[in-house]
Amino acid sequence: MSNWLISGGTILTSDDAGTIIDNGYILIAENKIVAVGSGQPEISDVYQEIDATGMLVCPGFINAHTHLCMILGRSLGSDRTLLHWLSEAQIPLMQAFEPEDYAVSMELGAIENLKAGNTTICEVFFTPHYSDGVDEIAVNSLDKTGIRSILFRCTNDENFFDGFLETRSESVRRSEHLICHCQTSRTRVGVGPLVPWSSSPQAFEDAVQISQTKNVPLHLHTSETPEYNDLVRKRTGKSNVEMLADVGALGEQVMLNHCVHLSDSDIELIAETNTHVIHDPTSNMILASGVAPIPQLRAKNINIGLACDGPACNNTQDMIQTMKDAALLHKVVTRQPDILIAKDVFRMATRGGAKAIGMGDSLGAIQPGFLADLILIDTQVPHMTPLHDPIAILVYSARGSDVHTVMVDGEIVMQNRQILTVDEKEVLAKARERAKKACDRSQDRRKS
Repeated sequence: MSNWLISGGTILTSDDAGTIIDNGYILIAENKIVAVGSGQPEISDVYQEIDATGMLVCPGFINAHTHLCMILGRSLGSDRTLLHWLSEAQIPLMQAFEPEDYAVSMELGAIENLKAGNTTICEVFFTPHYSDGVDEIAVNSLDKTGIRSILFRCTNDENFFDGFLETRSESVRRSEHLICHCQTSRTRVGVGPLVPWSSSPQAFEDAVQISQTKNVPLHLHTSETPEYNDLVRKRTGKSNVEMLADVGALGEQVMLNHCVHLSDSDIELIAETNTHVIHDPTSNMILASGVAPIPQLRAKNINIGLACDGPACNNTQDMIQTMKDAALLHKVVTRQPDILIAKDVFRMATRGGAKAIGMGDSLGAIQPGFLADLILIDTQVPHMTPLHDPIAILVYSARGSDVHTVMVDGEIVMQNRQILTVDEKEVLAKARERAKKACDRSQDRRKS
């Protein structure tokens, strides 16, 4: 690793005080930030320099929930509700996937995330092909790209789509193998039953035990739609969140994704247990799932991260767009322009996500001692001119395509929009080829 000096830009630190530094500098030694300030530092060691003049410099975004395993289904089944979108379009395609499809899916998804400034992703991975070792293929493919990731190995043990079930013993054995043998400094593994109505209470308890004994996070789809809640209540007589409380699946190592349809008592349970919530405004709108009660959750001091959700249901991985969507959605439904402002969603996309994945003391801010996961955003474009308020410009004017340079763990992985870790053109060509073959196989399966 090299030592780096980034200077001349406007630094959006996302530190506790929300400090913004004009004409700032950042010193990086190996993979950590060692100094932050304004002007030019006095240095004695050798640093490679990056001129950030005309750029915003901020922590890399944390896309706290996505499904890159579904990326080859991007745009299939558009304009349908969640369960119809799954059953009629996405699941038939995923049933036709082959092991190689997962390697290209992870690489394509990582490229898209990096080019949008997302230096960390939470990949919520599920497949009907666990017996082929595709979870290990996925972890290795993500690591190859240089992105920071947590791959949540998710499964169900009953009442889900054909081919997508694992026995409890299979799930535990394979999850523990992945945790013990496939983690690196950048790539971690987590667990979680995929959906709440298709796993037994015992499977949830297995996941909780793995999370606690192996010290890995637990990630759960929660109360995404009214149908979700109806299915859970029919099986358990309880709300989704109440059911999770019964099986011990709430707490500081738990991320609840979506949380759209919550009761007041659900919110109290989440707050009392210091459980994290991940907000996916764009996919919730696309799938007509509803609007999560983010203002009410924030009022209870519940930590909230932000996510694009999968590229097949968003249909991009642009966290800048997601920040804007989050702010605008809550303004319009409450008719209160200050209910969720630019700095709030920026913090959700950085510090909130970092805290949710258990890295709140080392990720998501530009301050000494934190990991050097940074992005440079070019402001020398018409839609960001003039620049009066840097955070408002970032949230309401910028685009993912304005991200110029990306650093992960002290290493440059994209420079001048050129990915340096994998061959982007080759990955795109493979993805087009693999998607067409998978679609053809899916159609043949339906005909037979």
